Amino acid sequence: MEYFRYIVRFLYRIRWYLAIIPLIALFIAWFMTRNMEKEYNVKTTIYTGIISGYNIETGSSVSVTNSATNMANLIHIITTERTLKEVSLRLFTKVMIYGNENQNNNYITAEHFRQLNAIVPPEIKALIDKRSERKTVANLRAYERPSADNFIYGLLNYSHPYFSIGVLSAKIKVARLENSDMIEIGYSANDPGIAYNTLEILNEEFINQYQEIRFGETDNVIRFFEGEVARLYKLLTNAEDSLISYNVAKRIINYGEQTKMVAVMDAEHREKQRNLLLDYSAAKALADFYDQKLGSQAKIIRGNNDFMDELNKISRLKSRISNLELMNEGGNSEINETLDKTRKELYDAEERIKQLTIDITTENSSVNNVDVKNVALRWLDQVVIGEKAKAEMNAMKIQRKDLDEDFLYFSPIGATINRKERHISFIEGNYMEMLKALNSARLRKRNLQMTTATLKVLNPPLFPLTAMPTNRLLILLAAYALTFMFIAGYFFIIELLDHTLRDRRRTESITGGKVLGAFPKASTLRYRRFNKIINNMAMRYISKTLLPYIKPGQQNIINLLSAEEKDGKSLIANELEEYWNTLGLSVRRLTYDEDFLSEDSKYVLAKDAKDLCPDIHEDEILLIEYPCLRDYSIAPSLLNMATINLMVTRANRTWKDTDQKIFSNLNQNLSEEKKDCMFIYLTQADRNAVEEFTGQLPPYTPLKNFIYRISQLGLTAVENKHAQ
Repeated sequence: MEYFRYIVRFLYRIRWYLAIIPLIALFIAWFMTRNMEKEYNVKTTIYTGIISGYNIETGSSVSVTNSATNMANLIHIITTERTLKEVSLRLFTKVMIYGNENQNNNYITAEHFRQLNAIVPPEIKALIDKRSERKTVANLRAYERPSADNFIYGLLNYSHPYFSIGVLSAKIKVARLENSDMIEIGYSANDPGIAYNTLEILNEEFINQYQEIRFGETDNVIRFFEGEVARLYKLLTNAEDSLISYNVAKRIINYGEQTKMVAVMDAEHREKQRNLLLDYSAAKALADFYDQKLGSQAKIIRGNNDFMDELNKISRLKSRISNLELMNEGGNSEINETLDKTRKELYDAEERIKQLTIDITTENSSVNNVDVKNVALRWLDQVVIGEKAKAEMNAMKIQRKDLDEDFLYFSPIGATINRKERHISFIEGNYMEMLKALNSARLRKRNLQMTTATLKVLNPPLFPLTAMPTNRLLILLAAYALTFMFIAGYFFIIELLDHTLRDRRRTESITGGKVLGAFPKASTLRYRRFNKIINNMAMRYISKTLLPYIKPGQQNIINLLSAEEKDGKSLIANELEEYWNTLGLSVRRLTYDEDFLSEDSKYVLAKDAKDLCPDIHEDEILLIEYPCLRDYSIAPSLLNMATINLMVTRANRTWKDTDQKIFSNLNQNLSEEKKDCMFIYLTQADRNAVEEFTGQLPPYTPLKNFIYRISQLGLTAVENKHAQ
């Protein structure tokens, strides 16, 4: 409660600062904001379809992760420098084409257009084609160069309130509406046409930028895959044509079947050759056996020219039949006729040679009791069989040569065909992968077209007819409140750091001593007629406080001490002397340099008041005024003999470290029983400090009564109107 009262008094003391300076700040703020421009706010709502859209690539809705990323990308595209640059160029074009210096329109007010038109150089005005916005934008874009002297570059990159990219980025607010698919774009400007057209252009431009970015990367991928597919298709076609040409050149219809037939023919040839070799060996062995049986008859038969001619003929015919049989694998009718004819000739030749053999041999002759005819025919059969086998073996050699040539022919063809087929398979695999990637890219483009098509302006920007409420009132209140808090804070810091004694609480807090009372400083204005009354009230209080310490029948001494000169010891001593004399008390005032010398050895070595003034009486109240303790000391005995030691100091001066040291030394020189007799008395105190001791000081006006009652926390007290 004490701290609360102190704060209230603190605020009351600086009341005029708190009342006047904030009002001055309020007036300055009012004057500075008297022409405050109005702000026009425009909003638009865009439906994106990114969150709940359908993905034809996966056949399901878009994943939460991808949708959040896409939404963030879309929001960043809206505020990216490229988008805002296009918006600024198009907005500047519209304003320069449709702006009017004499009449407001839906693009810009006349006042703001005059301001803009005044700063646009003639060469920029020459680029404005009022018949075509697109051509004007192209001209401005071509004119722009990254230079400080380039007007368009500076317009976009400095701090113009309408066309600066940095200002647009700061003022355009993009936010997603809760967890929905919609985003809201807001923008405010001091011109309704500028605010409206900025958002209208932004809606068009960011959708174009979004489509360009999304489709641009996909179109590049599609063009790449289309080129790769065309290139691989051409390579595949060339490789297949090369294989076809090679097969035609090598007369290959089905390499596997053809080589299989060659392998089968080779196996059959080897089997047949082996059988013929067995037949030839067996026939030769039997012929040799029968040749031994016939003896000379065999030589006779072999020596017959007709026999040998027929035998050779049989060999030739058999060889021819073997060749014709090899040639007739396809079933040619002409070859069949020739083959039948040749077989008949062979049969005839065999019959003739048999008859010739019979004719040559003797009909009844025998060799070793063996029938010559039968032996000769058996011999002949083996000879004929051997010749046939020999002839067929000769024919088989020709076939073997053909088969070897086939093997030599087909072997490199197989490796070449396999290599070409592997090459075709490799190209075909790449072709199918590229074709699959192309289809995926096209599907992605279609999906992007679907998601981009969902970007719809649900709430287009509306031309603002009324301005937003200005924050002028808030600025005025802020100026007043901040100034009030600054002044209060400033004085509060001073209050915390200041070592001026001022009042009872601060004095006791700073010095550590106890304040006995306060004497007011003289009022010079409206309260000066009450100075005498107020002084008397202060004297009555100090008298009332000191008298209980006075003990009748013995010597009572009140020491008036001070750390510095002119702290008010003489004033207090005179006032007390006069007041107590009016009460009939015997009072005597002793003053240094009048009643005793401060530099005299009697004072320095004094142990009693009589050492200072021998003619004092025991029943007198002595008011001893000592020299300032900063320059002179005081004997401890003089302190301990006093009834009251009163440290007099001005309330409006700083309590220095030297003062505190002097006061501490006085307390240390006091005996234990006299420590409670050391007090501080304030002079030159404010009315508030005096009222802490005396109560309310005059005048007693209703306002003063109310203020005093509030300062004493008499919130519900009833004022006594008859009180004086």
